[in-house]
Amino acid sequence: MRVTLIQPYYHNIWEAIGLAYIASYCKKNFQGKLEFGFYQSYFDCDEDIISGAANSDIVAFSCTSPTFKHGVTLAKRLKTQNPKIRTVFGGNHVSALRDLIAEDCIDQMVIGEGEKAFLQILEGDTDRCVYGKPINFEELPWPDRDLTKNHRTVDLCEQMIGRRTTSFQANRVCPFRCRYCAERVITGIHNKKSNPIRTRDVKDLMDEIEFVADKYKLDFFKFVDATFDTSAEYVISFCEEKIKRGSQLEWECMIHAGIAGKEMFSWLDKANCRQINVGCESGSPKVLRDMRKGTKVEDIIQVFNWAKEFDIERRAFFILGLPTETREDIMMTEELALRIQPDVFGVTILCPYPGCDYYDHERMKDIDWAKTDEYSNDFWCTEYFSNNEIKRWQRYLTKRFESNLAWHHSIMKNTTPEEILKP
Repeated sequence: MRVTLIQPYYHNIWEAIGLAYIASYCKKNFQGKLEFGFYQSYFDCDEDIISGAANSDIVAFSCTSPTFKHGVTLAKRLKTQNPKIRTVFGGNHVSALRDLIAEDCIDQMVIGEGEKAFLQILEGDTDRCVYGKPINFEELPWPDRDLTKNHRTVDLCEQMIGRRTTSFQANRVCPFRCRYCAERVITGIHNKKSNPIRTRDVKDLMDEIEFVADKYKLDFFKFVDATFDTSAEYVISFCEEKIKRGSQLEWECMIHAGIAGKEMFSWLDKANCRQINVGCESGSPKVLRDMRKGTKVEDIIQVFNWAKEFDIERRAFFILGLPTETREDIMMTEELALRIQPDVFGVTILCPYPGCDYYDHERMKDIDWAKTDEYSNDFWCTEYFSNNEIKRWQRYLTKRFESNLAWHHSIMKNTTPEEILKP
């Protein structure tokens, strides 16, 4: 059986770890001959993808909302070339909108986690929707990075930011229910009994990190997990294993301020963690409560103080445009940013992708997600701000912290404080 995996185009490229896991799991468990191909539209042009995938038995697309449209375009062309191809779509977009997807070029959809569901399809399941099942890391081989040509993203990172870096996964299922996040459509809502956090054995994790670091000559790594510190104990156990092996490789991770403790930062420092990334989101207690962030302003301040004490760089993410956010709330966000003084600053606009609590299908069904994301969109507004006013606030804060901007913001045009702050 010939199977081609495709990651459609998006201007922000990332490693295709999800598809790499699916491929390795299916290779291990499928009782038959499998021949896999892979294309990543950031690197591979449409013509090469069509010509290379046209003689496949199954072509599978992994799609976020911004990449879904391009995936459909490719699927239509492949169906024209070879009507016998079976097309399978998985990822956040179809998992969130499974009952509303009507494109006739899509034969099947994987809803949720892909490994077991895609294996079912390879074994003959022809249902329109095939539902994924939770899988433990003990069941998963390492992701097939050779198939997904991970060297290309490593080389690109070196060109763009001067680091040879790639990502690893340490857990599945986020313990939080932030209203702006759609991750739950893949791994489900956290429940200690029915859907607990699945963490990876730190020895196996470090085995993979060391192997991949040697293979691709890495000088840095990071985690794809939305929340790396699912517990302080897990972070410490990983750091202990890394230190025990004498690994000096630098790294970064996403930290939730509601979980972190000072002892954890001591271990992060010893394990050569050089940057933490924190979703601060807002300086307003009211807005943090409304978005169900699971943290307090005091927690955020404390985490940034601890990281500074241990000389770990601190990146802060903020979001503008939450439904209840007022001018006073944004001023509190600016005040918090000034107080914590992040080494890297980023501010985005709420982009309610399908699957998050803020998505409204009747209002948003015609949005072209390929042309919008959290850095800029032309539709989101609230009771308190028009879309242009939210953008002006974003430009103002970008200007305010221009010496510490995340690289995504470095080319944004700025607005003067006088322009945005006038009554």
